[in-house]
Formats: sequence, C-alpha cells, structure tokens
Amino acid sequence: MQRAKEKTRLRFALAVLGALAVGLGALSMAGAAQPATLTGTITSEATGAIVLTTSGGTKTVKTTNTTNFITRSPAQLADIKAHDFIGVDAKKHPDGSLSAVSINIFPSSWEGKVRQGQWLMASGDTMTNAVVTEYVTAVSGRTLTMTYQGATWKIAVPPSAAIHRLTAITRGELRPQMRAMVRGTANPDGSVTATSIVVDQSMAH
Repeated sequence: MQRAKEKTRLRFALAVLGALAVGLGALSMAGAAQPATLTGTITSEATGAIVLTTSGGTKTVKTTNTTNFITRSPAQLADIKAHDFIGVDAKKHPDGSLSAVSINIFPSSWEGKVRQGQWLMASGDTMTNAVVTEYVTAVSGRTLTMTYQGATWKIAVPPSAAIHRLTAITRGELRPQMRAMVRGTANPDGSVTATSIVVDQSMAH
C-alpha cells in the first residue's frame, strides 16, 4: 500500500514538473537534448550539482540558475479556497465524471507560468490546472469547481485523494536524505541537468 501511494505521488509530481517546464519554456532551450526524469535520495551535494541515489544507481544532477526548486507539504481539502490555483490528477469515469487522485496547491505566482487547462496524461488520468471558483461540501461528497478561459470542470474529491501544497525554495535548502523528483535533460556524460526538482521531506528515508 505504501509503495502504491509513493508511486501515485511520484507520478503526479512528475506531471507537475512537466507542466511547469512547458509553461516556463524550459524544455525549448534544451534543443535536441533528451528529456530525463529521476527519483531518488539526495546523498551529497556540491556547488552546481547534487548526487542522487536512484533504483538504477547513482546519478549526478546538475543545477543552473534557471532550475526550479520546490518543496511539498501535506494539506487538507479545507485548505483550498476560492481563487486558489491548483492542479488535479483525476480519474475519468464512464459517465464522464471526474474524481481526484491527487491535488497540488500551487503558489499564486505560478499562475500564467504553469500550463493551464485540462488534458489527458499518459497514465490515462486527466490533469486539470486551473483556478478554483467553488469548494462545495455536502453529505454525499466533496466537490471542487474549477474554471479556465470559460471552461468549467467539477471534480469530486474522495477522502483517499492526496493533497499537498507546493512552495518555491532555494537551492541552499536541499539536504542529504531528502527524496527528490527531478525533471531535466540527459547529458552525454550520463548526468542530468535539472529544469525542476521537487523535494518532499515526508518521503525521506
């Protein structure tokens, strides 16, 4: 069960990193470089790089002055307010309804930088990045209403949905033993240059 939850958190975090990279144009500057995603534990750090221990071995992750550093902390549905900017990974049911798997509350400064709207992910889930206009509670369930450029989506939020708040941090706040989720580009020497790094202290070993 714990492994399944971690996979869900990782999948959603990587989707968020992808949305952030697209929104900021970070991938375009990589030219023909191959995109890379990694997850692992920070084992050491040095100026301009961190060493990440992954299931496939040790990887050097290079950082630049354009790398986005992000931390996640647990949140509750009640923390989501009208006009918050959030991202929702949701399952689409045969009747067309949506139920949330994971929710990230974005910093307000990300609006206009992260890809916005709704699209289908490779996993088959639906990603919705938009502004909340309503948070409705009822005996029968919990519903978020989100809008973007005239489109409106209603998403049910079951108690099992993982909810986190994302906060921008600095490079200096990274520490050994933090779990890190990296998106970037692969280099010929086997290292990865990160466009974004998410750390989650609750996932530290």
